[in-house]
Amino acid sequence: MKKKIFAIILARGGSKGIKNKNLKKIKDKPLLKWSIDHCKNSKYIDEIWLSSDSSKILRLGKKSSINIIKRPKKFALDKSSSEEAWLHAISYIEKKNKHFDCVLAIQPTSAIRGSED
Repeated sequence: MKKKIFAIILARGGSKGIKNKNLKKIKDKPLLKWSIDHCKNSKYIDEIWLSSDSSKILRLGKKSSINIIKRPKKFALDKSSSEEAWLHAISYIEKKNKHFDCVLAIQPTSAIRGSED
């Protein structure tokens, strides 16, 4: 039986270094969109989930026809860990009665990859 794989992309709105870095365009496309497209083009990923505290980022997720999770601010602070945000996202997905076997943690700031990666 094929395992069900979900991708979770964490894309926080606030950034100390570069304001709205996940929405900055790289080759005419927002940085985050590269990760979304890689996931959409993967033959292994069954569902894509975007977790963010930013309404602008979540709008990009909706426009890209992926699942969105409004992340509470307490999981989107400078001192918040990615692990806390992933656990929040997993809990949210499970409460939706979605079942998966594996979760891929996709980093939107690591856009130099292909769909096969």
